[in-house]
Amino acid sequence: MQLTTFLTTLLVVATASVVAAPIKGPQELIVFNPPITSPKASAAWAKGSEQIVRWNTDEIPESRMNSTGIIVLGYAELASSSEHLDIEHPLATGFSISQGSMKVVMPTNIPARNDYFVVLFGDSGNRSPKFRIH
Repeated sequence: MQLTTFLTTLLVVATASVVAAPIKGPQELIVFNPPITSPKASAAWAKGSEQIVRWNTDEIPESRMNSTGIIVLGYAELASSSEHLDIEHPLATGFSISQGSMKVVMPTNIPARNDYFVVLFGDSGNRSPKFRIH
């Protein structure tokens, strides 16, 4: 009788613990992909020059206002679908996405090409149009 009472009590406590646990529904994933507005496809930036990368901040969700960003340089070859991102040498890091722009310096030790682009990483990554570095 005592064993039955003990087991019943244990079962009631265990069931109450499971029922009392909060149930979490699907969480909304908020991804902010700010469009890059500069450089434009017609841009030609010189090696070693200071430039400003700009992006649109009009629709930043409140929860992403304090996100920090990274800007990297990349290029895309016509024969390959690979993006060659120089993530080991970012152009800028640690800035607030809500700023909307960041001054960067173009590397001097890169070849001239017509298919460079910048990628802004923060909440997500967004790529600029291809531009030329000479």
